[in-house]
Amino acid sequence: MKYIENEKRYLYGGTPGYLKRPITHLQPILAKVGKPTVNIEKLAEILDGVAKVENIIAIESPQHWEEVVKNLSDEIDAILPLSVPALPTEIWNSHPKPLLERGLPVLFWSLLEYDEPDFWRWSARDFLKTLGVEVYLVQNNSEGISLVKSLAMRRFLTSSKMVVFGEQNFPWNANAAGMFVTENLGTKIVVRSIDEIGKNYEKFTDKDIEDIWHLRKGDRYSIKNVKHSELRKAVRMYLAIKQILEEEKAMGFGVNCFGDLLIKGRRDVPCLAQTLLREDGYIASCDGDFIAMMCMAFVTYYLDKTCMMSNMYPISYQGAIKDHFGDPLLPDESRYQRSDWKNLARIGHCGFVGVPSPEMTPEGTVYLSEWVGTLEIKHDGRGCGIDGNLPENMKVSIVELYFDAKRLLLAEANIRETTRHQNIPHCKSTALIEFKDLQGFIDNISREHTVIVYGDHIHELEILARVLGLSTKVF
Repeated sequence: MKYIENEKRYLYGGTPGYLKRPITHLQPILAKVGKPTVNIEKLAEILDGVAKVENIIAIESPQHWEEVVKNLSDEIDAILPLSVPALPTEIWNSHPKPLLERGLPVLFWSLLEYDEPDFWRWSARDFLKTLGVEVYLVQNNSEGISLVKSLAMRRFLTSSKMVVFGEQNFPWNANAAGMFVTENLGTKIVVRSIDEIGKNYEKFTDKDIEDIWHLRKGDRYSIKNVKHSELRKAVRMYLAIKQILEEEKAMGFGVNCFGDLLIKGRRDVPCLAQTLLREDGYIASCDGDFIAMMCMAFVTYYLDKTCMMSNMYPISYQGAIKDHFGDPLLPDESRYQRSDWKNLARIGHCGFVGVPSPEMTPEGTVYLSEWVGTLEIKHDGRGCGIDGNLPENMKVSIVELYFDAKRLLLAEANIRETTRHQNIPHCKSTALIEFKDLQGFIDNISREHTVIVYGDHIHELEILARVLGLSTKVF
């Protein structure tokens, strides 16, 4: 499954600027006129496509240093301090005040020829950090790239917004708690009525729908048992939501299906809209969970990977699972010993494993099925859901942001299997996930919604969290 683990997210055509992580702008400043100890041309090659390394500015005097730092363009995301060989001190050590006043991060880059940290910067890092300067000592080029991308993400998130549709009657109530995301990460959460989606339906003809579906279906979507009329509704919902996202210049959306749309008798669920809009460069989450959407933004725009969210059900909670599904969904005891169940959990949402994009499946295809309902809300042949298999023995990273938008919970896990539940009409499939430390994760959990991305990205996400000012716990 290596090819799926390493695969970048699939994009259909071009994406607008507000859906792209910006290029990071780095300003190299040389402590004194002379030859820099870091090969800037080589560094620019390493950072090609991720950052623009501006022309070096060589400092001539303390006054020049103060003027340079003070007058740096607002486009600059960080300063790269550079030394000249055998220089006993640097201007930022003797005159640190301009760095503190300007407030830009400082990156001491690693030794390019050895790809290891420059340990002569230990004291400068601690000195400047103690004064209040944001300082990073780059350990190697790989970490440096992640740091540079993280700085761009910080800029990106402060200028972004997301739209959640529907009543705010779940704990992820954007009217009550969305402000924490805006205060700490800068992203605005816009709440709009589900009815606004429906008002856009009439703008699109049946021919518009057929044309779009002809362009987008390809081998990525296979019709299983969804009615053609319901498929048209699903595509129409995609176009209606997309128009609102374009008006808002928002990076993603979520719809409160269970707390609003479904309980009012509607079945025009946005599962297909989610996957199609991901292909357009947006992020999309179930239930209008804006916190999960922030996690998806981290993964999508920082890692450039496709992700999904789903409900998590620890196998040890057999009573709660049985109450929810009408069945405890126990693992096959011939494959999984009971002594190992403490680290096993199922993920499932809306009758399937969740809403995976086609590139997340071994086949590269998802199957369009009638929405199968829940134990309480019976399916009636309406709606268009997404059914897909997740790859076996796939390493995954689990991501959960807390409601306070100050803490990030990360976990390592493996997808063991996609389980087909033949005798449960409202639950066709779930995935069985094995955690390294499920109990530790549960003891610190924010909510049942977890975001899943293929591969081990824990260290990269820890770097992003550090730049965003988030504390992290890893299990």
